[in-house]
Amino acid sequence: MCHPEAGEPFRGATIPEQELELPVAEGTIRTTLYRGPAPHGGGAAPGVVIIHDVYGHSDFYRDMGRRLAAAGFTTLLPDLFHRQGPIPGRDREAAMARRARFDERIALTDLAAALRHLREEEGAARVGAIGFCMGGTLAMLLAAREPLDAGVVFYGFPAARNRGELAPFQVLDEADRIAAPLLGFWGDQDAGVGMDNVRRLDEELTRHGKPHEFTIYPGLPHGFLTFDEGAPFGQESRDAWTRTLAFFADRLT
Repeated sequence: MCHPEAGEPFRGATIPEQELELPVAEGTIRTTLYRGPAPHGGGAAPGVVIIHDVYGHSDFYRDMGRRLAAAGFTTLLPDLFHRQGPIPGRDREAAMARRARFDERIALTDLAAALRHLREEEGAARVGAIGFCMGGTLAMLLAAREPLDAGVVFYGFPAARNRGELAPFQVLDEADRIAAPLLGFWGDQDAGVGMDNVRRLDEELTRHGKPHEFTIYPGLPHGFLTFDEGAPFGQESRDAWTRTLAFFADRLT
């Protein structure tokens, strides 16, 4: 499920990693910042916020921060579980128990603060977000609330699975409010998300004239993205990642 492990590490240029405390409504949260090479011609690089999955601020996403920075994007990786604390190792039961205590309303204000940091402190004229599973859902909800220039969704949930006080929102209810162009990826064997829900969202976004491009890969499960060349789903992962970088380059630069 999702990405509890790092996978194949990035072997490109050395990318500085800076830990910072991001100011939010009620204090600060732990965040990691990645800056790549300066853009040709000067100026500030565009920004991207990574929204992690239920396993949190893991090495998989740290590696992704380096990849995005090397591609020319100043990247922020907030720890959205900063308030709930860490879990032991890659324990799925513990991860899901922590998720049950997670307030999506607060998370969206944290993500708004991350977007502001990229704009106001890093000088990014355009900012995007990329999210995975839980983070993919939050990326879509964020696009309905904040001035986002591009959103990439990996196996996010258009329909809420466990709606309640801490998770009161559903993407399908907010399709008309999504302003940012979206690029989305799912596997057709992802029964948890449900491809009928992805198709419903596709139809709603089309009905409201919202720019988006969704891909459903045949035979793939939830959490398929990998940077390991020899792993299963490598071909589809390369396709999705190449298209992600091209989408951000087009929309943010």
